[in-house]
Amino acid sequence: MHNIIIGLLAWIGMNSPYDTNLATPNIVMTELHNMCAQYGINNKKRCQDSRIQGFFNKHHTIYLKLDFEQDDKNDQSKLVHELVHYVQWKNGRHKTTCLGHLELEAYVIQDQWRMQNGLEPKLDEFNKMMLQASCE
Repeated sequence: MHNIIIGLLAWIGMNSPYDTNLATPNIVMTELHNMCAQYGINNKKRCQDSRIQGFFNKHHTIYLKLDFEQDDKNDQSKLVHELVHYVQWKNGRHKTTCLGHLELEAYVIQDQWRMQNGLEPKLDEFNKMMLQASCE
């Protein structure tokens, strides 16, 4: 997994304005209900409805679901998304940018990676618009 993270960080560095010469983040593989609890979702139905696949917290930890397969391109794209958040945080971007714009940027970079790897984009126009509008 370490080599995958290093490779993805290098890719993010080449495809974004960010410095990615960083220590690798902590990665925690966990069950959905624990990930939701870490994220602050304590209601079981809300947790299941959230469709959360992973998240990054300010303690430099990325949480991924236990069924994450490091050789699966779809799962790697989820890691790209969370690594973008890690890189944003380490570069101080969270101090000057609305969270919706940070999320939008993570999806745009993830989708660029997905398309380069033969996968369909994740972000649709409606959700893109909603993320942009959340900061206005």
